[in-house]
Amino acid sequence: MPYSAARACFVVLSLTAAVACRDKSPAQPSAVGGTTVSPAPVIPANNSQVKNADQPIALVVTNAVSTSTSVTYTFQVATDVAFASIAQTKDAVPEGAGGQTTVRLDALTAGRDYFWRARATAGGVAGAFGVASRFALGPAITLNAPVPISPLTNTQTSQRPALRVTNAVRSGATGAISYTFEVASTSAFTVSVASATVAEGVNETGFIPTADLPLGALLFWRATATDASNATSSAASSVQSFTVTPSQAGLIAQQRGVVLWPGVQPPGAVGHATLGPGWDVRTIRDFLGQIVPSPTLEELRVFDLLDRGLDPDAAIAWMNSNGYFTPALYYPSVLSIGFQSHYMTYLFGAWELVIRNGA
Repeated sequence: MPYSAARACFVVLSLTAAVACRDKSPAQPSAVGGTTVSPAPVIPANNSQVKNADQPIALVVTNAVSTSTSVTYTFQVATDVAFASIAQTKDAVPEGAGGQTTVRLDALTAGRDYFWRARATAGGVAGAFGVASRFALGPAITLNAPVPISPLTNTQTSQRPALRVTNAVRSGATGAISYTFEVASTSAFTVSVASATVAEGVNETGFIPTADLPLGALLFWRATATDASNATSSAASSVQSFTVTPSQAGLIAQQRGVVLWPGVQPPGAVGHATLGPGWDVRTIRDFLGQIVPSPTLEELRVFDLLDRGLDPDAAIAWMNSNGYFTPALYYPSVLSIGFQSHYMTYLFGAWELVIRNGA
């Protein structure tokens, strides 16, 4: 065979083989008018988990390759991989800039899988759909606003009150719930005084400020429940107000530089007891020869409970039941409460603090 004829035959065979290989390759998209390459899915990525809270979902594809200046896109979303059950179709979507085209879907039913694909139409001729991609849409989740337990509006509190709410009623497969507590000096919460996010408790959730709130101030608080894993939050609880009332025991604790109630907060409002002599802040040597502060934190706590309306036995029992252990004993015959270094004695309508002289 002459060289020129052999060369021509080789070229024809090579081109034929190249075309055959291209047609058999799954990576080669379909063409429109011989010039348009089908769009490829970008977002959501194949097998993505999409939160229901992220709806409406945006679908993003790489733009088709085309010599036409008029390219639009059709997006299909189905509930099956064969696209027999079409959930949504977005047609005639203009081509986007920057090499990608985006369309935003209408709301989809939560808690199921979806398949989506896209095709390009160039010069009025529609191409084939590109490869399909799957995403799983998370369940529908709702969180009701938590309900305040205490302090409720018009309550007088200590400087570190326990803010408490009932846990939010929820529906759907929620993740871990947390609560954000806010304390502010305005009902619009424009001036924050304290805030914290805490994990959900059993039946109710609470927060105790880690620093003293301003005395005499009218303050406002609210709480919001959040499921961070599903990007879902409740509405804020109803706003409650309270006033920080100076506590006799609390003021002495401040002088001593100690926190009166760092954990569980006691019930009731102050104003039921009066301090007598002996409560000045100082250091003493007790009958055992030990140097101790006077008054002790234990004694301040007992008095604070008396100030809140508890009787001596109830005050001691409350402390021992709530993490503030005390060996104090009440002697009703002499109206006295015994501590290691002092007695609290009820005389002339007030509680006097007396240093013990012996066992």
